[in-house]
Amino acid sequence: MNTKNIIAVMLTSVMAITSAMIYPGNTSAATIITVSPYASTQINDGIFEGWGTSLCWWANRIGYSDSLSEQAAELFFGESGLRMNIARYNIGGGDDPSHNHITRTDSDMPGYTVYQNGNITYDWSADSRQRNVLFKAIDACKTDLIVEMFSNSPPYYITKSGCTSGGTDSSVNNLKDDCYDDFAEYIACVCEHFEKTWGINVQSIDPMNEPYTNYWSAYSKKQEGCHFDTGKSESDMIIEMQSAMKRHGLEDSILSGTDETGIDVQISAYKALSSAAKNAISRIDTHTYGGSKRTELQQLALSDSKNLWMSEVDGSGTAGTDAGQMSAALWLSERMITDCRGLGCSAWVLWQAIDNHICSSGYNGKIDSGMPDTEKGYWGLAVADHDNNKIILTKKYYAFGQFSRYIRPGSKILASSDNTMTALDEKNDRLVIVAVNTSGNSKDINVDLSQFSQIGDAVSVVRTSGNMLDGENWKEISPIKTDKDGFNSSLLANSVTTYIIDDVEYKDISANEISISPDMVTGSSPWKNSENVCTKAVDGDLSTFFDGVGDGWIEINLKKGYFLDAIAYAPRSGYEYRSMDSMFMVSSDGQNWEKVYTVPDKPSSGFHYITSVPERKIQYIRYCVPSGKPQNSVNKDDVYCCNIAEIKIYGDENISLQGDVNGDMFLSAEDITTLSSYMFGILNLSETQEKCADINNDGKINIIDFCLIKNMLVLI
Repeated sequence: MNTKNIIAVMLTSVMAITSAMIYPGNTSAATIITVSPYASTQINDGIFEGWGTSLCWWANRIGYSDSLSEQAAELFFGESGLRMNIARYNIGGGDDPSHNHITRTDSDMPGYTVYQNGNITYDWSADSRQRNVLFKAIDACKTDLIVEMFSNSPPYYITKSGCTSGGTDSSVNNLKDDCYDDFAEYIACVCEHFEKTWGINVQSIDPMNEPYTNYWSAYSKKQEGCHFDTGKSESDMIIEMQSAMKRHGLEDSILSGTDETGIDVQISAYKALSSAAKNAISRIDTHTYGGSKRTELQQLALSDSKNLWMSEVDGSGTAGTDAGQMSAALWLSERMITDCRGLGCSAWVLWQAIDNHICSSGYNGKIDSGMPDTEKGYWGLAVADHDNNKIILTKKYYAFGQFSRYIRPGSKILASSDNTMTALDEKNDRLVIVAVNTSGNSKDINVDLSQFSQIGDAVSVVRTSGNMLDGENWKEISPIKTDKDGFNSSLLANSVTTYIIDDVEYKDISANEISISPDMVTGSSPWKNSENVCTKAVDGDLSTFFDGVGDGWIEINLKKGYFLDAIAYAPRSGYEYRSMDSMFMVSSDGQNWEKVYTVPDKPSSGFHYITSVPERKIQYIRYCVPSGKPQNSVNKDDVYCCNIAEIKIYGDENISLQGDVNGDMFLSAEDITTLSSYMFGILNLSETQEKCADINNDGKINIIDFCLIKNMLVLI
């Protein structure tokens, strides 16, 4: 970068040798993990809101016990626990009192209304168990707990089937056609009571949960649910909810939607909403049980200026190599990384923290699920043992904490490579990296932090691995020393490791983005002469791309020279592997080119930043691919293809260049001549020239600065 301390550049080779001597993990086999301070998520202006869980159904099951409720609140929301700061409260519909088909002990949710002979009254003593846990979570959370209210089903008496578990036909709308306003009124009335009577700030309201599915059928053994068709039905519900919120003074609460079960369904459901419904919601909530179009959903949210939450997921998946109790923990860790990096979501919320219960006597005549086999996959982070009045923790709990305890609300999620998630806490100058190793062998990593202008001297390390009996649970490992460009480490087999680096700083280049118009861009022809031409790489839309073929290229003529801060690129989504071995070249005159970067591996989706650029004025930037068949193990195509979604350029026309004593914006022998004349009293220097001449920043200009400038010229 233009303002780097060039003395540090002179010491690069020495530092590299020293690093190799100190850190045995720094070998050619080490995986390079590159972290960029410039590639943060864009959703919610890049601010991460936090981690959380739904309270249903587990809070409904344990809330009778103050002891279990307090334990759970501290374990999940407390400072010594997971430090969650989001709770999603389920406003139960309340099933017909004559029904007895929900046999799962935790999911028979009470509603707040009583229906008798056509008359509706509110019972504010209802749902005391879930509410008990919520109050204790608020007390345990050291920051303001974010509370979202959501609904699985309307009350039974306004459903077509007369059952809150769903419709007699699970693919047909179950809310009565003339009761959309009644359902919205019910939700708003409950939310108003929570705020005005119980003093709970309702941050957001979502009236539907996984509405466009065929899961919700009448007389289910499991839970409440209600089908809404995409388009008009979902739009009508949102508009009625907005009106009810206004009537009840809830305008400060966010209206969110639509909590579809999968990513791809969420995209189609949002697109099908009416313009009025889209305008009514401020945030898209999505579940990630299915679908894969994370980048597309992120771009959809950004294009419509919506926030985006991953509001529910869990599962019985496993990962790792003969990982035992860590297998479920590794699966959860990879899902958290995939969602947060792929969606760029501002919050990640688990379905429910406790999914299994142990109780010899059962509950309300129903049998509890019992202890799961933690060597395999299972839902939830912990198990409630009602017989012994305790919460049993699992390795999934500790894996979750490797993220939630250290990546805190207010941080920015950064792009990082490999199986990692990275966050920058700018308020506290702290960088947090969570790395997951699913291999049965240890894995050496080289963490590249060279894009930061400063990093602390040491890295704190916390790790979870092994089993519950004698494994590691948030174990503090010996700190690692850093060099100026990062650090080296080794990931234990089947482990989740968190690295914390303090005193990090970087140069803010956001204000220096150079506007690129289509007339500044030329390139090779796209595949089959399609509309995916080279100018798609500068249209500001990550969902479009240049579909270049073999020997393809893009050239950007900035029309005048700039001192570059960085070149940013985003590979074509779904075809990131085609970027490996591609090159960026720069030129001042369009004739003489210098290669500044080769993509070393398959990049992740989203933007990547190149900050090692020449310290001279650049007018031309070229992106191109090698000729012939790919020479790497990632790209299996027959020929290199020039696929890229976006290119951004950052720079400044006029800057003070260190060592540029004569002020011509270039480093040359004339700078030595000018400095010599100054030192012999032949001429004077301006304040700017003096600043450029004082290489070691000691406030003096003398022979030391003279020698340093000579060395800088040798390095050019």
